[in-house]
This record gives sequence, C-alpha cells and structure tokens, in this order.
Amino acid sequence: MSNVRRLVKTREIVKLALDPAGGLLVYPSMDGRPSYEYIYREANGLRWNHEKQALHAHEPLRWKPEELLSHIAITLRSCCDEALSFTEKTEWQGVSPELRTRLLHALAHNQNS
Repeated sequence: MSNVRRLVKTREIVKLALDPAGGLLVYPSMDGRPSYEYIYREANGLRWNHEKQALHAHEPLRWKPEELLSHIAITLRSCCDEALSFTEKTEWQGVSPELRTRLLHALAHNQNS
C-alpha cells in the first residue's frame, strides 16, 4: 500500500431530482469531464444517464434517496478521485424540505467519514 495521498477534486452537484417513480438523479457539474459513462463497470448498481447527464441507480427503488446519494459519493471518491458537494446554486427538483435535510446530512456525514 502506498503512502501517497491521491488528489481529490471537488465535483459540485448542479441539480438533484426525484423522478416520477421516486428514483434519485444526481446531476454533477460537467466542466471538462465527458461523462461517467463507464460507472457501471464498478458493478455496484450505478448507471449514467447520457441524455440527462445524471447518475442514478439501476434499481432505484432498492435505495432510500439519502443512501443512494451516499453510495454515489463513495463510488466517485474511490473510482474517480472526486468528492461531491452541494452549493448554494444546487437546484432541488421534486425534493421535500425534509428529504433535502436528510440528503445534506448524508453527504456531509459521508465526507467526514
């Protein structure tokens, strides 16, 4: 195991949305990155929606939204050296205030772990 610390890039969440079926869609900023087209190769249930430019679960109803957000954040950190973050500009679509609070907490807890 190496002592070298990998440089982790912050990736802002532009939009977070619930689709009509209740699945969570995470829209990361795409500045200079073509896509997460091959995220499925991690074999952990995540997919990239090329049309929407969003990450989502292959089986969305298997996850609570806050669990899925945490899972996406962990995956991006381990396979892409990226840390997801919310900003004041993050758009929340179809997300209740209670769920928003849970999602904010889930991501903050994930970053502190």
